[in-house]
Amino acid sequence: MTSLFPYSGTTTLAGVIGLTLTGVRAHPVLAVDLWPGEFPTEGKTPTSSGDEDEPRGDSLTNRVGSAGTTTVADVVRHQAGERSAAELRLMISGRRSGGARDLDVLPVRPDAGQTAGRQQPAGDGPPDLDAPALPSGAQQSVTPTGLRSALGLLAHSYPLVLVDAPTGAPLTETAVEAADLVVLITLATAADLEATLMRLQAFREAPGRRPARDGGLPIVAAIVAPRRGRPSPRTRAAAARLARQVDSLVRIPYDARLDPSRHTPVRIPRLRRRTRRAYLRLAAVTVESLFALAKAEVAAPPSVGEQPTGTSRDIVGPVTTRTQTGATDGASSTTADHPTPPGVSFGDLRSPTAPSRIAGPDHPGGPRP
Repeated sequence: MTSLFPYSGTTTLAGVIGLTLTGVRAHPVLAVDLWPGEFPTEGKTPTSSGDEDEPRGDSLTNRVGSAGTTTVADVVRHQAGERSAAELRLMISGRRSGGARDLDVLPVRPDAGQTAGRQQPAGDGPPDLDAPALPSGAQQSVTPTGLRSALGLLAHSYPLVLVDAPTGAPLTETAVEAADLVVLITLATAADLEATLMRLQAFREAPGRRPARDGGLPIVAAIVAPRRGRPSPRTRAAAARLARQVDSLVRIPYDARLDPSRHTPVRIPRLRRRTRRAYLRLAAVTVESLFALAKAEVAAPPSVGEQPTGTSRDIVGPVTTRTQTGATDGASSTTADHPTPPGVSFGDLRSPTAPSRIAGPDHPGGPRP
């Protein structure tokens, strides 16, 4: 789950979808948090049309109320130890409190669940010594190769893995390249939608993406309303144009309980009914798209290089069709891979006419068989 512009609500949407899927599925759901910390703001202006004073930069672990003690780096070390998938799932979900149906969150930073939203109060007093440090290169402890390897390992432990990949994060491009499907988030404003339309083609054709001849990268667009009210005609027109260029599109209404300034974990039962239905629809579209993608991959014929080496035309030949009309006329009907000498066939053992040999003699007055 990503966006083309910062501060588009990617983390909030990933958390709500993860919690929604956890509540309706009988299998565990994992969400990987690629939150890199505070984004650099020097020389950059956010493209989003939201309020500049709005608090930003919350991690997924804080949005869903998870401790996030196990990190992606721990998964990489787990893979080096060659332990089982069950042990990996226990390592991720067993180190935090909560019920069995909680969303499992795997952050990329070891301090993701402790630093987001924490601010040093103003004053002349000493800084909080208990707060963990925020080194600028903390997120670089996991390399793109390590993340790609960890995602492959997690796919064998969890039936569904969500990745919160904020735009501008160092590992977002690697996560998008390894994804089977992308949920593209954009705000429901005319400026954001038109800018997304301009950059969508470049996003599809970026290096590492699935080529167009293979169907391209499936994209589900989620349009999130940043405020109450009806969208403008310009916004509706841009949304209609975006719907024609993606595989699916779902609109998410505004809900004040998802405001990031609250700095409180998301609680699904407290959301408005319209909001819950919209996120449930988005979750259903995402799962159905993944199911259709997996079904197409299974039904696709193998390529030439993937055919088994033991199969050849000399071993299994084509099946011949029956050419004779009678049961005993000509050569016997068979297949080329199971030849049978002519002369006797199943038609010789069962006559197509009435069973006169059982009813009586062949000729009147003759001896009975």
